[in-house]
Amino acid sequence: MKLRFAAATLAVLALCYLGAGAPALALLLKPAVISDGLTLKAITYHWTNRFDQAMPEAELLASRFYVLVFAAVSVLAAISALKANRDAKSFAFAMGWSVVVLVVLVCAQTQAFYTVG
Repeated sequence: MKLRFAAATLAVLALCYLGAGAPALALLLKPAVISDGLTLKAITYHWTNRFDQAMPEAELLASRFYVLVFAAVSVLAAISALKANRDAKSFAFAMGWSVVVLVVLVCAQTQAFYTVG
């Protein structure tokens, strides 16, 4: 069971990496890329926003990795919530992840600068 979970985790991470365009690993570990990924900048980008225009394109595209990982863990939390009536551990995971999702979405909202012009 643990081997299957580890293999599935590696497969999901590989798909997220490929979905982000296979950026350099050093680029994925840059603090700016991590913060842009955790504030969902890859999906709140707007071409007329002057702050967004100043962002390097490679960093913006690399931040998609973290957005995709966030989405994958959210899917896992939803699946565990569906079977939460059988297991308290699954319910605790889903509840904890819902708090994390709330924090990330609030942070993304506060980091989205809508300064056009």
